[in-house]
Amino acid sequence: MDPSALRLARWQLIADKIAADPVLLSIPLANIELWRENGQDAVHPLEEWRTRIEAAQQSQGALVEFLNLLRSDTEATRQLKSYSPFPGILTSEEVDRFRCAYQH
Repeated sequence: MDPSALRLARWQLIADKIAADPVLLSIPLANIELWRENGQDAVHPLEEWRTRIEAAQQSQGALVEFLNLLRSDTEATRQLKSYSPFPGILTSEEVDRFRCAYQH
């Protein structure tokens, strides 16, 4: 599988997991808070993520829009995703499967 397809598959898995359990949105919010406290420089993308995540927590429509963003593969979404606050959503086994796929 080519790297761009793997990246998209990874984002789709993250979206699927959040769709199944929206409580998982607390993980990227906690990551954003921790990174900001530790002086993370990418303030604008992290604030954009925070705004989108908090909206997704407030309404079903915003959640659907958020999940569509995660599943999207446009230049704009790829740029935003390059500042991903989603470590901790995927299990270590899921992450390892993608690492192995990248290496083959």
